[in-house]
Amino acid sequence: MCKLKSGTVSYQIEWPGLTKEEKEEGWILPCVAEAQSDLVLEVPLAIDLEG
Repeated sequence: MCKLKSGTVSYQIEWPGLTKEEKEEGWILPCVAEAQSDLVLEVPLAIDLEG
């Protein structure tokens, strides 16, 4: 689960396992989302591989 900061996604399924509140806050499920534009994502649990 990550937060969509900018851009647009669509889903192949109608409601991809997020609550209404999560969707309103900008959360997406990238494993089932299809990018419709360039995206900027916030990934809270990402591991910094360069640090």
